[in-house]
Amino acid sequence: MKRENLVFLLAGLAFGVLIGFGSYHAVHSTPTLDAQSPAASAPAPQGPMAPTQTGGPNAGGGAPMVARVNELKRMLQEKPDDPKVLLALGNLHYDAAMWEQAAGYYERVAQVEPTADLLTDLGVCYRGLRQFDKAIETFARAHEQDSAHWQSLYNTVIVAGFDAGRIEVARQALASMEAMQPQPPELDPARLQHLREMLDQAAQAAAEPS
Repeated sequence: MKRENLVFLLAGLAFGVLIGFGSYHAVHSTPTLDAQSPAASAPAPQGPMAPTQTGGPNAGGGAPMVARVNELKRMLQEKPDDPKVLLALGNLHYDAAMWEQAAGYYERVAQVEPTADLLTDLGVCYRGLRQFDKAIETFARAHEQDSAHWQSLYNTVIVAGFDAGRIEVARQALASMEAMQPQPPELDPARLQHLREMLDQAAQAAAEPS
């Protein structure tokens, strides 16, 4: 695929962010990608996180976050497998875009409480680590947990279609979203049509010689 075609294509996905809604989360963040990577213009990952003291999206952390992390780690020493503490630690690191650390905590939660929301957040972390196939597999696990979980399908479209170049996987996920009944209000026809058009353009760009 020509790099200039990819950048132009992904620039058209201004609203196509990854999303997730965890049961313990209320705030969304939009971490950045490496500006030198071919996917730098791709939809930025977005997922749920805890309303922490870090100050909001892409907060830099600082003393309040460090203090809260240390407090949670002390709690974890008393109850090493407490899913709520593990989840809180994962959320804090997610908030700071510390994908590897967040994924580690989420993975431990997933061993005991593999909810669709939690797995979707974990998939967003893998995407942040540029482990695209692993992210897609994790979104699939999330959808297996809850067939009405449109967020995992939506994220599959973005990662499979515009990060991993797995257009057919993305199209299958999009078709599953379009077939949902009742249709979630977040998936308005204009958004779905826009995604389909962008996938068609991605397929066309991929077919062009480099």
